[in-house]
Amino acid sequence: QIIKAIKLAHFLGVRQVITTEGDPKTDFGHRLTEDQRLFSIREKLYEPILWAEEFGIELLLEPHGILTDTVPGMSRILDALGHEKTVGINLDTGNSWLGGGDPLQFVKQFQTRIKHVHWKDMPAEMAAQRGKMFGCGMGLIPLGDGVVGIEAIVKELKKIGFDGPTTLEVAGEAAVKTSAERLRQWSR
Repeated sequence: QIIKAIKLAHFLGVRQVITTEGDPKTDFGHRLTEDQRLFSIREKLYEPILWAEEFGIELLLEPHGILTDTVPGMSRILDALGHEKTVGINLDTGNSWLGGGDPLQFVKQFQTRIKHVHWKDMPAEMAAQRGKMFGCGMGLIPLGDGVVGIEAIVKELKKIGFDGPTTLEVAGEAAVKTSAERLRQWSR
């Protein structure tokens, strides 16, 4: 499926394709060691990376799993995959935090490897799920109303010169409007 997405992106003139490590869905998957998970991710992405490289597409890993949600885990994956000009990061602020990572540390550690950002804040009530839940679709609160520390992330991205695309993953018209206004304010 990833190769199909890369081919379609090339055909449409889209420069980025975002993928995830994929959460384990079975008991077998949950029993994998970290090294086995890493091997599985490398195996899954080997051919897609070659296709992306051939077509000049950036293949971006999104924090959305046991390894990708933390800086050490993402570092291991990026080191194992290589292809630094082709493989980058789509930083999902909410997913990283929810999975037990620190999205601000992602920015400080990976800097120019971050090519796209999914903005999402998480409410304090989600703290009990932290490190146990790996990814969620949409944030239900405006950016800045939660515990992720979005303002500091915006300022750090500005400091490193990030100018890539971003996506608001926020539900509700009022929350989207408030989030957009805050992003503009924090980006000044």
